[in-house]
Amino acid sequence: MSALAWYLRLSGRAASGSDRAFDKGDAAVAATRAAMEHAGIRVTPQDGSGLTTDTTALVVSTAIEGDSPEIKRAKELGVPVLHRSELLALLSEEKKTIAVAGTSGKSTVTGMIWQILDAASPQSESAPSLITGANLPSLTEKGLPGNAFAGGGDWLVIEADESDGSLVRYRPEIAVLLNIEKDHQEIDALMPLFATFRERSKKAAVNARDARCVSLRQKGDTEFDPNEAMMSAGGFIVEDVSFGDWDSTFRWRGVSFRVPVPGRHNVENALAALAVATIVGVKPEDAARGLAAFKGVERRYVRVGEANGITVVDDFAHNPAKVRAALETGARLARKSGGRLLALFHPHGFAPMKLVGRDIMEEAAHALGPKDSLYVPPIYYAGGTADQSISSKDLVAHLNAQSGVAGRVAEQPAGIAPESKDAALAAVTAAARPGDVILSMGARDPALGDFAKRLLAALETR
Repeated sequence: MSALAWYLRLSGRAASGSDRAFDKGDAAVAATRAAMEHAGIRVTPQDGSGLTTDTTALVVSTAIEGDSPEIKRAKELGVPVLHRSELLALLSEEKKTIAVAGTSGKSTVTGMIWQILDAASPQSESAPSLITGANLPSLTEKGLPGNAFAGGGDWLVIEADESDGSLVRYRPEIAVLLNIEKDHQEIDALMPLFATFRERSKKAAVNARDARCVSLRQKGDTEFDPNEAMMSAGGFIVEDVSFGDWDSTFRWRGVSFRVPVPGRHNVENALAALAVATIVGVKPEDAARGLAAFKGVERRYVRVGEANGITVVDDFAHNPAKVRAALETGARLARKSGGRLLALFHPHGFAPMKLVGRDIMEEAAHALGPKDSLYVPPIYYAGGTADQSISSKDLVAHLNAQSGVAGRVAEQPAGIAPESKDAALAAVTAAARPGDVILSMGARDPALGDFAKRLLAALETR
């Protein structure tokens, strides 16, 4: 939602809006509110008072209930009510759009593609535009909004979300099919959405190792293949792949590449971006400069810092595949220093945990070593109506029952359910010792970035 507001403002249009967290005076979003107001985005209470007969449309996210005061007020005034994705679809029709879809990796691949196109079009009048779900440090470090950019060029890169069914609204020039896995919906519900998305797209870059994506492939589509034996992107082999603690390197089309973010999964993300670069016609040298300038995505395996020999990492992981990738990357780093992985998973809502919570715990069981631990604080509740018949204790019980961790010889069980976030922070920092890696994972809760910083501060002062 904030990306849409920023994009409208940056492209010379008026925008205003509201947020529950703003109304609560949530300190975690105070800086966001101040930046938006400074840029001329008017912030109003979420009570309908911000709507007038001059309002073009009320744009809402899936999180807003149908009986909210603003929707009621819009109906009284005859103001059209649009879903977030409807506005995004309208904006995407203004340019040649690249829409990145998939259960995992959307924000990172969106950022990588934008960075590559930006490197290939250095002049402001030809710069690509961006609307995405997470901040790019390469933009925020310049004092710009991190999740939106309005360039003068023909291309717009967007993150296309499947979680609420809105994927079917887009008609991009290029679709990117990363992966299709159970997350917000079951597979049977997801496949028709992705199929329609592909049918409405002119071209596609398709993951050749994801059977569900391959089933949607059409003649002429470009593939990227993360096969361990022989990776490729856009029909060109990837050679000399090397994984570092905080980056990876490889060669593609005779050019050396460095990806400044760690983990095998981020090399796979780079392959998807390079497949798109092939379709667009970006020179490999420009693509290499673009990826080298990519500074990651906010809260995607970010090294927060190190204190007393203990490394703290923050990550957005919130579905089974993302959690496993983050745990495996963190465990690999811990093993190099002879330490343990002490991970925290902050569940991001009751409905998601009922759908995939146990799947996440099963993936964690595969990724955790015999001395590693996973702390699971209480499920995050953002307000509204929710079936609260599942708890973190239920998730931890499922983790500890898995064959991979049941009965293991260790200082403590694989899964632990602290009574609060503060209790989790205290327990993890007390247990940590030199060589360990603390990995904090989770989505939705705007305080999680600060939580990771609090972890580091607690280690520095213990």
